Amino acid sequence: MNYIAPGLRELGRIYNRQYRRARLVRERRRLAHMESQLGLLGWQQADFGTDAQLHVDRLAGVERDQVLLTNESAALGLTLQQLEERRTAERATYETQRAERIATRDPLVPPVEESEKLLSARQKERKDAEEHLNALDREKVTNEEKYRELLAKGNHTSQQEAEVQRLRARVMLLPQETHEWHQKLMATQVEIPRVETELEQRRAMLAVETDALRMLEKNFAESDKAFADEIAKQKRDKQKLEQQINALEKSKTKPYREIGRILADHGIEPANQPEALAGVLGQRGHIAAEEAQIIESLEASRRENPVELWGSWSLLFTLLVLLWGVLWFTLLRGR
Repeated sequence: MNYIAPGLRELGRIYNRQYRRARLVRERRRLAHMESQLGLLGWQQADFGTDAQLHVDRLAGVERDQVLLTNESAALGLTLQQLEERRTAERATYETQRAERIATRDPLVPPVEESEKLLSARQKERKDAEEHLNALDREKVTNEEKYRELLAKGNHTSQQEAEVQRLRARVMLLPQETHEWHQKLMATQVEIPRVETELEQRRAMLAVETDALRMLEKNFAESDKAFADEIAKQKRDKQKLEQQINALEKSKTKPYREIGRILADHGIEPANQPEALAGVLGQRGHIAAEEAQIIESLEASRRENPVELWGSWSLLFTLLVLLWGVLWFTLLRGR
């Protein structure tokens, strides 16, 4: 077991160093954050040297730029609010006007429909009258021909005599029936122009209100789209400003950290949170202890006998190869 002890010790040291290095990455990030916080808390309260003053001046410049951008963003926010209020007010006005237009237009629809139905009925009556008159004319011609034919035959059977009497009666009634249908036709011909005129007038009145309603809707749609486009543009501009403000805020991290390091180096505590300095110093001490452990581990590795270490590595490698061979052979037999 003593032959492989150097290799096992070195493996333990390697693992320990890797573990501590991984921890150092996290701890240094934490230290950077704590130093930045220290710089943020104390950058305005202490007298600095030339190096620190450069970072302070840089921060002051960034703060000025942020103030300008923030004011510009606030102005855009106010403009956005005003645009939204105007858009809402215009929509409310539009809804009121549209309701009034609809209230004026809707009562005009039933009279138009009524006139359309009346015109359709009168046109149907005219067509029926014309068809009946044509049918009566044809019937008159047919009946007269049959009547003359029967009279020309002379002696009639009882059946023929009955037909003659029927035709005579029908021919005598046709003028009266024709007159009645002529009267109906004339009535429809007088009524239809009046209904057409009335329908045209009612349609014209409805068209005026319909066009006014459509124009109102069209104008509102165009105006509302213009508002929407302008609001979208202002929002994009405001978003760009906020991105610039955030970028400036991130750019202050490095100066804050440098100032925090100087404050920690000189032991200057922030007046409002003096414990921040103790936190940074404690974190520095923790990191220094971790680094010392790594250095100590490296020194221990250097003190290890290289011949024994290489022999131990060789033995460990041989054991691993043998173990792998046994496992491989066992797997082959299992198949």
